[in-house]
Amino acid sequence: MPLIYYCSIAGGNFGDDINLQLWPRLFPDLSELTGQVLFYGVGTLLDGRHDAGVKKVVLGTGLGSHLTRMPDPNWDFRWVRGPHTAKEFGLPLELALGDSAILWPELLRGHDDAGPAGLIPHHVTWDSFDWTSVAHQAGMKIINPRQTPGAVIDQMRGCSRVLSESLHGAICADAMGIPWAACVLAHRFNEFKWQDWLATVNRPHEPLVMQLPLVRSIARTKSMANRLARWVQYKRRTRRPALRPVAAATARDVERVAAALRAYAGCADNFRCSDPAHVARQKERMLSRCDEFARDYKLLFTP
Repeated sequence: MPLIYYCSIAGGNFGDDINLQLWPRLFPDLSELTGQVLFYGVGTLLDGRHDAGVKKVVLGTGLGSHLTRMPDPNWDFRWVRGPHTAKEFGLPLELALGDSAILWPELLRGHDDAGPAGLIPHHVTWDSFDWTSVAHQAGMKIINPRQTPGAVIDQMRGCSRVLSESLHGAICADAMGIPWAACVLAHRFNEFKWQDWLATVNRPHEPLVMQLPLVRSIARTKSMANRLARWVQYKRRTRRPALRPVAAATARDVERVAAALRAYAGCADNFRCSDPAHVARQKERMLSRCDEFARDYKLLFTP
C-alpha cells in the first residue's frame, strides 16, 4: 500500500507533484507510516473510490464533484480544501481551511512587477494544442504545467501577473503574492473544485471564459460524441459542455483566442490576490493541524 496518495500523472503535473516535495519536508519520518495509513494531501482525490477498511488521513485535499458522500469510520480529516468538500462529508466548516499546497516552503513572496503576464493551461489543455504559439500571439509568457514544481514557480516569479486554468497555478500565485485571475480554455475546467477553494480566500468565481476550444485534431467519432455532450449539457454543473471541441482549430480561431487573452491580460485591474494577512492566518491554522497530526501519529514535524 502506498503512503502518499496523490494523482500521479504520466508526463507530470506540477500541482500534484508538489506532494512529493512538501510532505517529506514537513514530516521527515512520514515513511514510517507506510502500510498503516493512506495520506491525502494536495489535489482533488476524494472521488468515492476508497477502501473502507484502510485508515485514511486527509490534510487539505478535496472532492472533484458534488454529491460524493462516503460514510467511512476510517477517515481522519485534519482539514479539507474548502466548504463544499466539508459539506459533502458532513464536516464542520472550521475544517475547510484551504489547499495545503500553500505550505510548500518554496512559495516565497516576491515577483517581477515589470514582467509579462503568464498563462498556465490545465495539463490536458496543454497537450491538446500549441499554447506556446497562442501565448506568443497574445504577448504572454506561456508556462508549461507539466514541468517540475520548482521550474513552474521560477517562471511564475518572472511574471507581473498570472492567468491560470490550472487551479494550483492560481493557488501558488496567491501564496507568492502574484496577482492572478482564472481562465477557462477548455471543457475540463472543474467548477466545483475552483469554487471550493475560492470560498476559502473570499473570492468570487469570475473566470475569463474562452468561447472557442483549441485542439490540433479530433476524430469524427469524438466530434460526434462531443456534439451530443453539448446538446445534453453533460456534466454542466462541474464542467463546460459548450467548450467540448467538435472540429480542429483554424488559424482564425487561434487569432480570436489570442486577441481575447491579450485584451484581458493587458488590464491589470483584472488581476489580484488575497490579503497576505489572510493567507498567513490560513497557513498558521494548517500548521497547527499538522502539529496535531504529528503528535497523534508520533512523527517529527519541521515547519
